[in-house]
Amino acid sequence: MTKPVANTSTPTRREPPRWRRRLLRSPLAITGFVFIGVFVLVAAFAPFISPYSPVEQNLRGTYVPPMRVELRGPQGQPGLWVREVSRTPLGQLEVGQELYPIRFFVRGEPWVWWGGLLRSDLHLFGVDGPIKFYLLGADEQGRDILSRLAHGAWISLSIGLIAVTIGLLVGVPVGLFSGYFGGTFDLITQRIVEVMLSFPGILLAIVLVATLGTGLTNVMIAVGIAAIPVYARLVRGSVLALRDREFVEASRALGSRDLRIMLRHILPNALSPIIVQSSLQMAVAILFAAGLGFLGLGARPPEPEWGLMLARGREYLATAPHVATFPGLAIMFVALGFNLLGDALRDALDPRALR
Repeated sequence: MTKPVANTSTPTRREPPRWRRRLLRSPLAITGFVFIGVFVLVAAFAPFISPYSPVEQNLRGTYVPPMRVELRGPQGQPGLWVREVSRTPLGQLEVGQELYPIRFFVRGEPWVWWGGLLRSDLHLFGVDGPIKFYLLGADEQGRDILSRLAHGAWISLSIGLIAVTIGLLVGVPVGLFSGYFGGTFDLITQRIVEVMLSFPGILLAIVLVATLGTGLTNVMIAVGIAAIPVYARLVRGSVLALRDREFVEASRALGSRDLRIMLRHILPNALSPIIVQSSLQMAVAILFAAGLGFLGLGARPPEPEWGLMLARGREYLATAPHVATFPGLAIMFVALGFNLLGDALRDALDPRALR
């Protein structure tokens, strides 16, 4: 009697989906992930990255340009060193002669973050000496631009996430029910959507903020409402393409209810365009919020919102261009990152490319 031979072959490793492989190999996706990853890390650990408070003023440091970092100390020793830069009472720039070392992971001002979950006084870097180190310069009130940009990243991320969430929670159900049931409900909702889409998105957000009032909360609500018609129209088009497919008819023939069909069969197959639109909508929401802040309809001073910083820096372009340059670059790179990721997701999730 022969004994059964044990199967010693190693199990085959399951390959990742084709869309994931295409996404990870895309230069657009990698670049977008890098930009967004840096943005998220800065927003998540803003107090640790910031050497100072974003609202701390220093009248001797008004309009100070980005400080120059030297690689040799006073005795020629290697390291990172910086000289004191300040403004005289007459407005002239004064550079000190003494060099001070830059240290990493230093103790400084205590901070509280994430609703009190994190408490510490540790900062990423600081100067070992009685001077202020402005890596990206200071604004018109002597506030550190790097610290304001880091805290402003958290504000922009919050605005984008909440605005996209509002658009998803309202626009997706409206488009889903409108496309599936049709009839009078579809007629009424689509006329409302068309009226909202007839306004440019930023103009609709301006009207809503002017109605609700200024402030970050109202900006989030206004930008989220402006995203609702985009999601509603997108989801409705996907539902119209799916509701008469064979798998939907089969589920209906088996006695499934309409809500089950929509949630179990139609909505999962419409997730690809929703995911792509959400990535692109994050960039749109951040740009809209920055535009509203630039117009004075968003955050109120002294909040470190990027659009507000850009608006204040516009007044000093001739004397201190760095005050407006760095917030503008931050807005550009974040919007570029989300747009690159959205384009890469659209290419990776394209059904014609996955055949």
